[in-house]
Amino acid sequence: MKENLHSNQSDIPTIIEIKNKTNWLIAFITSIGLIFLSLMGFIIIILGLLQYDDFFALTSLSSITAIIICLFIFFLYIWLWNNFGKTVLTIDPETLTIEYKNKLFTSPKTYLKKETDHFETKDFKIERHQLGVRYHFSISGSTYSVILIQKETETRIVDWLTKDKADEIAGELKRIWY
Repeated sequence: MKENLHSNQSDIPTIIEIKNKTNWLIAFITSIGLIFLSLMGFIIIILGLLQYDDFFALTSLSSITAIIICLFIFFLYIWLWNNFGKTVLTIDPETLTIEYKNKLFTSPKTYLKKETDHFETKDFKIERHQLGVRYHFSISGSTYSVILIQKETETRIVDWLTKDKADEIAGELKRIWY
């Protein structure tokens, strides 16, 4: 009973929250897109239900509505992550859990300490792939990522940071976990 009362402070998980930097152009465009798609969907559904009595016409209407709903979900995905998204790192003594808040269709990822080699920051201004090269231009210099090295694989934890912020997060992870 006494062991439970005197718990070790190192057993308490450390939580680091990193808020996404909002791109206001994307926020404006996706907001207009969401409004436009929702109005268009309502108008097509109402006019279609009032106008068509034929079964084939209603199936055509449902396919058009399904396309509009898929586009709406895609715009909502981008809008939520851009405006309200944040990455939450929960650091336990033996695990690192990465959770992306307000990003649709993602589940938390957990990495074990014994399988992790180290953390680094990496500049993705020029990103090389097996199919070619991609250039990322940023006025604010937000092209750095914090990556987790496991054996010979790199996993991005937090993307599109400035060099100072990426170094700060990587240093904090190293300090807490090693």
